[in-house]
Amino acid sequence: MVARPTADPGVTAKPAGRSRSSIPCPAAKANGETTGENKNLDQLDLVQEHHKLDLYISPRDCNVNWLPRQCMLYQAESTGTPQPRMKATIFLALASASVSCVSALSSKISLDYATYEGTPGSDGITRFLGMQYAAPPVGDLRWKAPQDPAQATAVQSAAKFKDVCIGVKQTVGTGPVGGFNYGEDCLYISVITPSSATNTSHLPVLFHIPGGGFAQLADPNLDFTDFVKTSGNNIVAVQINYRVGALGFLAGEEVRSGGALNAGLLDQRKALQWVRKYISQFGGDPNRVTIFGGSAGAGSVGLQMTAYGGRDDGLFAGAYADAPAYSEVNSDSYSQFQFNKFATITGCGSVADKLSCLRQADIANIQKANVVGNYTDIPAQFTFNPVIDGTFVQDIPLRLFQTGHYVNVPMIVGDATDEGTLFAANAGSPEEVSEFIQANVPSLTEANLTTINQFYPLMAAQQPFHKAFFPSAAAAFGEATFICPGLTISSAVGASNQVWNYRFDQSSLALRLAGYGVLHAFDTGAIFGPNAGPMAGLLGIVENGLVFSSFAKENANVVPIMMNYAISFVRTQDPNTYKSVFAPNWQTYNNNGGKQRIVVRNSGVIYEDVPAAQQTRCAFWTEIIANSFAE
Repeated sequence: MVARPTADPGVTAKPAGRSRSSIPCPAAKANGETTGENKNLDQLDLVQEHHKLDLYISPRDCNVNWLPRQCMLYQAESTGTPQPRMKATIFLALASASVSCVSALSSKISLDYATYEGTPGSDGITRFLGMQYAAPPVGDLRWKAPQDPAQATAVQSAAKFKDVCIGVKQTVGTGPVGGFNYGEDCLYISVITPSSATNTSHLPVLFHIPGGGFAQLADPNLDFTDFVKTSGNNIVAVQINYRVGALGFLAGEEVRSGGALNAGLLDQRKALQWVRKYISQFGGDPNRVTIFGGSAGAGSVGLQMTAYGGRDDGLFAGAYADAPAYSEVNSDSYSQFQFNKFATITGCGSVADKLSCLRQADIANIQKANVVGNYTDIPAQFTFNPVIDGTFVQDIPLRLFQTGHYVNVPMIVGDATDEGTLFAANAGSPEEVSEFIQANVPSLTEANLTTINQFYPLMAAQQPFHKAFFPSAAAAFGEATFICPGLTISSAVGASNQVWNYRFDQSSLALRLAGYGVLHAFDTGAIFGPNAGPMAGLLGIVENGLVFSSFAKENANVVPIMMNYAISFVRTQDPNTYKSVFAPNWQTYNNNGGKQRIVVRNSGVIYEDVPAAQQTRCAFWTEIIANSFAE
């Protein structure tokens, strides 16, 4: 474990320029954030002869939209000082005082390889969408570590999202939801920032890693406008694309020796390095980045924390893992089987240099092999996953957490109550439960399967449109893949840092009627709001894929609770600083030596201890997932 102090939000560099005097606004903080009405008046350039003059600054002019658009000073009226106002003694030039502020964010940002033109919105948000953070990973760059983008002389438009990285069972072209396209040239990054920000604002940064089982990007191109505005325009939001499916996680000795294993994780790292280098030009603070992800995105959060054995490269100061997804890591032999079959399907199986052949193959041909069903005869959920490469991923991820090999930052970990219903087989018997679970956890023995059937017997609560043992299969998969890894990580990190854990227990009418309960990733709509956008990975399941819609109506009560906890954590690495007035103070997971989490519902937030029976089941799953390989 690498000890890492929380970034000090009170330290920031002063802008360059002549000697200046500072007139702080009420409740202003040195890092450029506001607390509703807090911005620093910075500064007055002084020229020629100076004379002393008393001026007053009204707190109402110190709101988030005020600086740097205008520098307005209010002179005291002869009849008295208006209240509430703050008196400040300053020096002004008698002849030609030059009043200046740090200039507002330009819609054109010049980086050292390209200039991008974003779109300032009438809502006070400027959007820079689809900026290249790495070279297109095509041709000879397939299955290689991401490379720096080429120099661009012309101004590049950042007005719309670019292609989403193509995944399993997808074809090049328009995607089913959201109007985005799938493609291989996809290593793009987007930044949503307050128009009032400057390159000295030093605002905290949300860095969003999409989920999708490492097979697809299920939640790309989310709209973080509500999240940023609810923060009082005190957050810069970043989201990325990264390679998934076979293009991101094909393994085998050929890839190890002639390319890069875990290319998708290296893409994420490249994007984090991009943020470290450039985010200040968009108003963000590179020392105050919170990495956030759901599902495989949450698994990626953990993989970035444990990267290089937990080496701290200073890329993030906090971590938020929503349903961290971890399954058995593929063994070297199974990875080689995948590679050989992938090469055969694409027509490269009999070629001496298979990897070179694959790099020359047409993307449509590649996608014929980029299908889970090609590699298993029983319904496994995920095929192309991160593997141990000895460098970036040095061991099984959960074991790295258990042995202290992670970057030690504050963390939020959470899950939905019914994590497994989206994935489970419609099992009608204990034998079908066993078949489904073993397809996803291949190392299970007959004794393990017997234990699983005892842990998850026929359940009294049945789900509409499903067979009798569907709830059992769903509960087993949900705990094995999401809930138990989350609790394991909470215990590991919570032993030396602050960790907050939650169970999201609010569903929608549509989900309940469809038999899914509190669906996997459903809480994303509560965190980012009903306008965040569709989740393509859930298309055809409920609500035409627009799973966030209920948070505008029936589930509206949970939005301020979840969103403000998250906003507060991004801003201060503590969910309580700016929490909703309707939410209780959130105690840490290991508070008073226990394992305590909050349960979030429309009716409010309650505390619960993790049940002893669930702890027993999780000890069983963690022993398997943290110590065995998929063969």
